Amino acid sequence: MTIRQYGNLVRLLDLDKEFIIDLVYATPNNFTGHVVYDSSECYIDIDTAKRLIIAKDLAKKDGFRMKVWDAFRPVSAQQRFWDLLPDNNYVAYPPDMETITEFKNSHMNGQSVDVTLTDQSGEELSMPSCFDDFTQKVRLDCPETSGETLQNAIYLRDIMMQAGFTPYSGEWWHFYDHNPIPVRYTETIPK
Repeated sequence: MTIRQYGNLVRLLDLDKEFIIDLVYATPNNFTGHVVYDSSECYIDIDTAKRLIIAKDLAKKDGFRMKVWDAFRPVSAQQRFWDLLPDNNYVAYPPDMETITEFKNSHMNGQSVDVTLTDQSGEELSMPSCFDDFTQKVRLDCPETSGETLQNAIYLRDIMMQAGFTPYSGEWWHFYDHNPIPVRYTETIPK
């Protein structure tokens, strides 16, 4: 089997074919209403991929599958998101690649992921909100969230933490991998 790798980025399905890949920004079905990514291939930091496989395997033991909505994101896409929604609670401010000297674990180096869980047939579990919802429902501490929906989101958070990820409290689907050293952000998505 060939593993496509570009610097720290690998094609996730080359490592594990059990993931459901639904890169929403490679389609017009996202908050921008436009295709933002040039490729529908899911690339991710190799160390982050290994942790994501651990989380996927934990979910699999309980009868669930993992769907990936976003992993590596080019800087140009981050800029486009900021132009549309300049709110640091939902969209990180894009870096000036001419002057930046300190890199963080983020989508722009494939060290963050946006994921959800499905049943075995691929139907998404009930979660507190839709992906890229810009309301308070995205937070696990939202008073409107309860019952099975809250339990599913907590379960997702717990397995991701067991695998070594750090959850972002502002979005139930977003997880950072703070384990690898942050690497330089990459501009293009490998095809």
